[in-house]
Amino acid sequence: MVVAAGVTAPQSVADERAAAAFLREVQRDVARDDRRALSALVQYPLTVFAGAVRIPIRDADALLQNYDGVFTPAMKTAIAHATSAIDLNVLRIEPVGGALKITRMTVPLGAASPGPPASAGRPAAREPQRLFLDVGRIQRAGTLARGERDTYVLSARKNQLLELRVTGVSGRDIVVRIASAESGAPVDARARDGVRTWIGRLPDDGDYRIDVVRLAAGATELPYVFVISMR
Repeated sequence: MVVAAGVTAPQSVADERAAAAFLREVQRDVARDDRRALSALVQYPLTVFAGAVRIPIRDADALLQNYDGVFTPAMKTAIAHATSAIDLNVLRIEPVGGALKITRMTVPLGAASPGPPASAGRPAAREPQRLFLDVGRIQRAGTLARGERDTYVLSARKNQLLELRVTGVSGRDIVVRIASAESGAPVDARARDGVRTWIGRLPDDGDYRIDVVRLAAGATELPYVFVISMR
């Protein structure tokens, strides 16, 4: 049995009941914002599709880290309004090891609320997210409406080599900026202006503020993947 839009429907009443019960469980977890319960309903590894962006999710921890970029308001609305698993085209639900699991997610690119152009004043800010990384690589995913930014805070040591990369976007639609969290001073000119890729050694010990900023106009939300590497 595969329960997804455009594929074969369940073959028995029991299958239909199981799919309906699973959908209700997903809807309940989304409504309660029970992230851990929802992550337990997913088969890993998983690829999340958001427009041209592919977000690899290796395990439940990775889904929790990227939760807000996957379960966007448009995704939550689509799940809440679904009347059957067959019609829910943002999730693919399949039996795995005798139990139903979410095996694929497609984030709908909902239209954002009209707002001022990105050039008119400071972009809207969200609550900063702290990144925990000493040596290695992590990624985050998100969606930005016109004028919005996602802010991250990273603690690092002097002379650590940091690489920041925004993928899944065109040109300068979404850029990354980095500055001292204490003084607000940009690390360098490129970090001040915003770039898709920034690589360099950090000048001091301490916290750094990293802003992923949407510069593009338009009403449609833009998804992005943000990759952070440090050594």
